[in-house]
Parts: sequence; structure tokens; C-alpha cells
Amino acid sequence: MAVPRQQQIELVLLFVIVFVSDIILGQYDQWGYGYPQIPPNQQNPYNIYGQENYNNVPYNIPNPGDKDYRTFVYKGRRYGQQNNYHYGTPGDPRISGQDDRFFYDRQGNAEPILPGILGSWREDLQGKRREQTKELARDIFVKTTHGEVQGFQVYLFDDPNPDSLYRPGSEFIERQMGISSVFLGIPYAQPPINEGRFKPPRLHRGWQLVQAVDFGPACPQPARYTGSTLGVRDMDEDCLYLNIFAPNINEGIAQKYPVMVYIHGGDFIHGASNLFPGHIMATFYKVVVVTLNYRLGALGFLSTGDVNSPGNYGILDQVMALKWVYENAEKFNGDRDSITLFGPGAGAASAGLLMVAPQTRNIVTKVIAQSGSSAADWAMIFDRYRAQNTSRVFGRQMGCSTESSWRLVNCLKNSRSAFEIGNAEFPPEVGLFPWAPVIEMNVTMPYYEGWYESDWHFIDESVESLIKKRMFNPNLRYMSSVTLQEAATFITTNRSLEPYFEIDQQYFDQKVMELVLRYNYTLNPNGTFDAIKYMYTYWPDPNNRTMIREKYIQLLSDFLYTSPNDKIVKLLLEQNVPVYMYVLNTTVESFRLQEWRKVPHNIEHYLLCGAPFLDTEMLPAKERFTRSQWTNNDRNMSHFFMRAYTNFARYGNPTYTQILGIHFEESKNGQLKYLNLNTTYNSSIMWNFRQTESAFWSMYIPQLVGHLVPTYPPTTEFWWEPRTPLQVAFWTMSGFCLLLIVLLVLCCMLWRNAKRSKDRYYDPYLYPSDNENEDGIENTRDPVGFNDKFRSQVVPARTNSASSLQTVSLKELQGFVTPSPTGEYPRKGTPVLQTRNRSKSQTAISQGVPQTDV
Repeated sequence: MAVPRQQQIELVLLFVIVFVSDIILGQYDQWGYGYPQIPPNQQNPYNIYGQENYNNVPYNIPNPGDKDYRTFVYKGRRYGQQNNYHYGTPGDPRISGQDDRFFYDRQGNAEPILPGILGSWREDLQGKRREQTKELARDIFVKTTHGEVQGFQVYLFDDPNPDSLYRPGSEFIERQMGISSVFLGIPYAQPPINEGRFKPPRLHRGWQLVQAVDFGPACPQPARYTGSTLGVRDMDEDCLYLNIFAPNINEGIAQKYPVMVYIHGGDFIHGASNLFPGHIMATFYKVVVVTLNYRLGALGFLSTGDVNSPGNYGILDQVMALKWVYENAEKFNGDRDSITLFGPGAGAASAGLLMVAPQTRNIVTKVIAQSGSSAADWAMIFDRYRAQNTSRVFGRQMGCSTESSWRLVNCLKNSRSAFEIGNAEFPPEVGLFPWAPVIEMNVTMPYYEGWYESDWHFIDESVESLIKKRMFNPNLRYMSSVTLQEAATFITTNRSLEPYFEIDQQYFDQKVMELVLRYNYTLNPNGTFDAIKYMYTYWPDPNNRTMIREKYIQLLSDFLYTSPNDKIVKLLLEQNVPVYMYVLNTTVESFRLQEWRKVPHNIEHYLLCGAPFLDTEMLPAKERFTRSQWTNNDRNMSHFFMRAYTNFARYGNPTYTQILGIHFEESKNGQLKYLNLNTTYNSSIMWNFRQTESAFWSMYIPQLVGHLVPTYPPTTEFWWEPRTPLQVAFWTMSGFCLLLIVLLVLCCMLWRNAKRSKDRYYDPYLYPSDNENEDGIENTRDPVGFNDKFRSQVVPARTNSASSLQTVSLKELQGFVTPSPTGEYPRKGTPVLQTRNRSKSQTAISQGVPQTDV
């Protein structure tokens, strides 16, 4: 039976009344179901993410580069928002509109931010949470030259010393083995934001208390290198922070600890200070470990080759950090007179540059260069064209005008965010290492309020020249290394070669030609290509794909790492600097890498930072480490690296005493000894590592092409442009005023010429002044009587007759009258003048003589 229409209307009205009632009572909201236990007037008005889950499921914090990623500032320091709390409680970044300085809970009560370990236990910073660590002391305080710093204690539960015979899981109860004092995210310079972009760093003004309880954000870089699983959890342009790992700072010491400053690698494009946990090295080997951030990519190394952007901002950040460490090392029980720089790749190149830089050469006493050299072509840019080309290509990539360097820099500074600039990557044809420090190019350094001219300078000579002049610390000692398969990463990171990573002869030839064109544009490319191909062909079987891949790896390894390392070692040996070398032939066994890539670039990183002895929670999640995965050889090699590096920092000799039966020998001229490091059981001393290949790149190729200058096809012409808009206006107005002056002078000259032409007919003293009503008067005087007064002025004139003379009056000479045959002067009328209103006097000129009636 059909429902009457009146009942249908009543049912609809009933549903409407129930729905409205539920809304009023708080059972529904615009996002779905509400929370009956929370009064409607206290529900969070900032939630825009829909239904929340309050089942204690952690919320995944957005990674750098995500649209909802953000950081916050607390007490003058920037932090990343980590997952300290459960879903829907203070710290939930999904709440929009909240003040950066405060959290907001669901009741709307403002709570102060508790960053880092202050908010809750942070396993990535403090390690695994254990029962015995709950009641142990946490906070520590140190007074620096800039203010007080709050750090925290980290308790370690493993011992790297092989003599301890300790292995994870070998005992039922975990024992505390050491204490590390950690200070994370200490600002060493003012944030390089706003006006600070594309300018050198400025010394920090100081603070009352900095809570160094979490890593500072990494500097902007491509998003594919960032994320919590990769270890780079936060990223922001405000990134100039350093971290300090020291032995227990509450213990008394008899002697200051050596200071070891780690400069991360990453080709000057990516990397972060928090990728090197220094807890194990600092605690068990008694050194102070410092890691630091510096600006990367365009934000750190953009150079237009002129005053608008001289460049070197990233390397100047390192200079500023090194000065800060030198001033404050003793506050953390460090020895300021024993500072060692170490790092891989770009970090090694930076260490070599700081070794000879005027601002830091007296600070640096030792350098450990891991798979990198400051003498490499990619370590520094000498060619102004190359610097400008890089900037032009990057500007086009970012959609900025490249008509002038000022427009380019102004666009990048005011119209692009730091994330956009950091995430931009070059096309492959630009080169393997597009960004690098640049040598000073005889340009006038700019002046800005708040910066001094000296702030912009780095070095104006090559490293080779400075070493030959002995422009380094008199007590300098140097240690270097390379691995056997440095360039294997160039193949493994090429996704087009997945999954087997095989290459053929065509791929090999293509890559060699790209290398030739990139580093030898227009300079005998065919001859260079043939020479390289001849040198790196496996002649017993040229078509063997396995050997083609191996030769390609050797080619790039020799060109980028081995040859530059050999060059700087020989330069230092010529100056009698003690040098130690090792070649790494062994691998991390637990990684189980394939034979052709067992020893890639920076493979010793996890061994050097003591990863086999750290809680896995403190390492990047992507690696999926486990405490039990490390073999005995991995643990022994990790101990060897940490002991050798700290021995070199303390004594200047990596094997002050033998380490597990291994020792180094110092290199000498003509006998370049190095440690061929296989394992702790079969390593040996050898000499002259790949000398033929090194000479091929450092001597033969430059002679073949004349000079090896990295460049690439875009046109290279110097920019001409004004420095700033104020100067544009100044020179524009100056040019306009100069044009007006020229026109004024020209008008004056024309007026003067016209006046002179007029004066030829009118004497300046005889300008007539006529009556308004009369055109002139007639002369009634007797000209004869008048001319009698001038008889004495008669001038004889010679005629055609030789004997006759004729008298000529003054009037005749003036050309007004001509004598008649009778000698009488004709009477002439007074010329009619134009009427003038300048005077009432009446003046007329008769026969050339003025006649005036008064």
C-alpha cells in the first residue's frame, strides 16, 4: 500500500530534525564522526585531514619536499618535526594554522614545543630504549663563546675492541660499555636566508641557551637523497649547524683530546652532517668528533663570474665552522692545536682546499682524504666560462632570465624557494660534477650592509701553486686513500642498466665520447677519444662484456680519483710533508656485494663510523641493518679504521703501534709505498699504485689537447650588466644629464656665432633706440662743415697714375660715399630703421655717422 504524501513529508521532516539535533549535540561534524567524549566547543578547529585514528598508530611525518612538510623554530633554533608523539596529540603536523612556536592539542590548549629528546625518547638519537637507561642522567651543559649549550648523554652497549670478545647476544644481560656526550644542531653562523642567500656566512650573534637535542635540518638538495629512511630527515635553508660527539664530558681528563672534523661528501650536491654518527669513535678512541652542514648545489656554489655572485658560499660555510671549532674546542675537552679534517669525495677535496686557504691553513694540522683530492679537475673551477655556463644552464632550468647575471641572481633570490633551487638537477650533458668552489677571477667583491669585503675571499691561486709555495701549516701531515672500484657507483646508480648492469662496446664508446666532449670541447676530440679507448680496451678479448664493464670502471676511477690523488701526493712529497696511503681491496662482508662492485666509492663509511657496534635504530632504515649481520671480519675492520684514523689524528702516524698485525709505511719520492688493505690477515705494503694510468691522465692527455678545461656547448660570452638597480638609475640619470650639458654647450656656441655675425653690421655701442611713432629723422647738418673736422685724417691713396695723388676721406674708406668728379659729396638720406620700443631718444645714421637730437 502506498504511503500517503502527508506521511512522506512527516518522515522527511523527522529525519531532518534528527540530523540537525545530532549536529547540535556534536555527534557529527563536517568531517564525519565526532568525538563524543570531547565537548563540541573544544574540538580542534584546525583539523582539515578528516577522520583521525586514535588507536596509538604513529603518523608518518612528511619527508622533505612533500607539500605538507614543515619545520619550526624554538628558542632561536630550527628543528624538524619528528614523530615524538602518537597520532592526534601535540605535534601532529596535519593541524593547519598553528603557531610555529607552539603545539596545539585537541582541546585547543597551547603547549610549548619539546624538540628532539625533550619530547620523548628518540631511538634514532639515543639508541634502543632499555630498562637500565630510564633512570640514568640525561642532560649536560657546556658554556661556549656564544652562549650555553644543552646536550645529552648516549649510553653504548657494545665494545669495538676485539680483545673484549664481546658479541651482541652473547650475554643474557646487556652491559653498558661507554658514555658519549652528544650536542646536536649547534648553530655556527646566522641563518643564510632572505638577504643571506647567495652571500657568505655571518658569525652568529650568540644566545643564552641552545638546546642541542636534535640534528639541525640538512641544506636543500634533491629530494631523492632525503627522507627518514635515508637518514636525512629534515631539510631547510636555515641549515648551518654542527654536531659534536665527545667522550663523557663529566669525566676529568689529563690531556686534551684531538679534534676530528668530518666533512661529508656528495659531489657538492647532497649529503648531511647527521649521516656520520661519531659516538663509537669519540667514546672508545678518545677524540672529539665534529660533523657539519654546508650549503650545497646552487645555493652553495652558484657563480656568475662577476660581482653579482662570486660564489664559494658552501666552502666559506666550512671556513666559518672551522673557526667556530677552533674557538670552542677546549670547551668540549678538545685540543685546538690538533685539528684533523677527514671525509670522502667532495669532503676530501674540501679538506685539501682548507689545508691551503689563508683563513684556515694555520688551523688545519692533518688531513685524511678518502677517495678525493683537491687537485682533481672537479674539485675547483678555474675557467670563468665554465662557471658562467653552469649558471646559465641552471637559470634556464629554473625558468629565470639569463640575459644578465643580475637578472638571474635576482630571480633565484626573490622568485624561487630554497626547495625549488635545491631540488633542481642538471641534464646529463652538463657534467658529472657541475658545482664546485671557484678560484677568484679578479672581480671586485660586492658590498652589502652587514658584510665585509674580506668575507667574500677564499683563494686566488690553485692548490698546486700554493703547495709549491709551502702555503700550509708547517706541521702538516697527510693521509689518503682510494678503493679498487671507485666508479662502480656510476653503473649501479644508472637505472637504465638494471637489473644486470651489463654494458657493451657501444655504450662504452658513447660514454667515452661524452667525456671527451665535456672536458675537451673543440680541442682535438677525435685524438683524445682514440687515446682513451686504446688505454682502456681489454685487448685479449675486446668484446668481452665483463671486461668492458671492468675497464669502464677503471677509466672513471683513474680519471676522477686515482690520478688526482697521485698528483697531490707527489706535490706534498716534494715539500717533505709526511704522507701515508692505503688502497682498499676488501669489502663489507655482510653487504654481500657482487664481485665487480665489492669495493665501491666510500665503502668504508659504515666501518669508520662504527656501525657494527651501534644500535640499528641509529642508522638509516633503508639499509635494514641488524645487530647480528656483521661478521667478525667486519667488526675487526671497523676497529682497524677507527684506530688508524684516530692514531693519525693523535700522533700523525696511523699505526703508531701495529693494529691487528697491520702497519703503514710512509711514502717517499720515487717509492710511493701504500698499504694494500685486503683483510686484517693478508694486507701488505706495496708501492707505485697505477702509475702508468695516473700519468696518462695527469700528463699525456693535457699535452695531447693543450690544456684540459671542462666545458660544454652553450655559448660562452661575458655578461655586461649593471650591478644593482640603484646603479642602473644612477648611470641612466648621469647619461641623461651629460646629454643635456652637451646640448646646452651646443646652443651656447650657436648663439655666440649668431651674435658675432650680427656684430659685423652693428657696433655694440651704437644700437639704435627709435621712437615708437617715428621711423627716423633726416640729417640737416652740412656735411661739408662736418667733414672739415676730419681733414687731418685724410689718407693718400695711390692711383693708376704714377704722379697724381687723390685725397680720400674717412667716409670713403668706410665705403659709404664715393667722391664725385667735382669733389662734392652727394647728400644721402638717413636709412629707415625698424621701430623699437626700447628708448624714447631719436637716433639716426647719416653717411655712416650717427646723428642724434637731444
